[in-house]
Amino acid sequence: MEIRKLGDDDLAQLGELPGGSLPPEWLAWADEPHRVVVAVEGTRVVGAAHLAVVGPGEGWVEGVRARPEGDSVGDRLVKAALEVLHGYGVSAVRTAWPADSPPAWLKRAGFAARARFTVRLAEGHPQGPGVARPVGGRELRDAVGRVGRALADRGAGLVPLGWRWRRFLPEMAWAAAREGRLLADGEGGVALVLRRGPDRLIAALASDHPEVLASAVAGQVGEGGRVACFLPEGSPEDVALAAWPPHPWCPRGVVVYELAGSST
Repeated sequence: MEIRKLGDDDLAQLGELPGGSLPPEWLAWADEPHRVVVAVEGTRVVGAAHLAVVGPGEGWVEGVRARPEGDSVGDRLVKAALEVLHGYGVSAVRTAWPADSPPAWLKRAGFAARARFTVRLAEGHPQGPGVARPVGGRELRDAVGRVGRALADRGAGLVPLGWRWRRFLPEMAWAAAREGRLLADGEGGVALVLRRGPDRLIAALASDHPEVLASAVAGQVGEGGRVACFLPEGSPEDVALAAWPPHPWCPRGVVVYELAGSST
């Protein structure tokens, strides 16, 4: 069996692999370029894994799947993906999986749970009575600080980028503010929002009235768009938004894993 980079002739076989481990909007919500490594026997693709660099020194592995030839295929794919990431200077490697279906290779490869998030969806853009306006002026520094504290206290300092997580840096919130993606409710609450096509992803939410702020964000979405909230499991914001249905890919939440020995 050969482990190598995906070739053009391999594309048609990717969809035939069992155990598809990527949510349906994975590509639409991904912002960073990714690479694919495949396991090949003769001309037959028997496994694949996706990898991406998500920040300085931070890498991501996802979509590991293989035909039922045994666990060794997945193990070898993960090993190859880690070698590629280390070649890019990555020192912290993470992955995320639905909480109710972690693959066996996670433990064998040395990954350990780092944080757990609930992913909730707003269908039909339910607009609440509140507002969601861009943060600016004197309130900006406090808003950035509140986002950072919320993620540090509840999400192990990690922020979602669609279905990938990376270490939160204050510069990310400052950039979001410049782009009109750091939103406030007028009462000290703040939401960090990502734009992914017609969809809006609430990557961080810190508010005394999170359901009002999140609904106001949902009310700004146009036709065909959805709002997804990535919330540290059990946080006050997660509890307040319990009426929003969970994402069907991870109905019991998603666990972010980090490779033992990784550092940020």
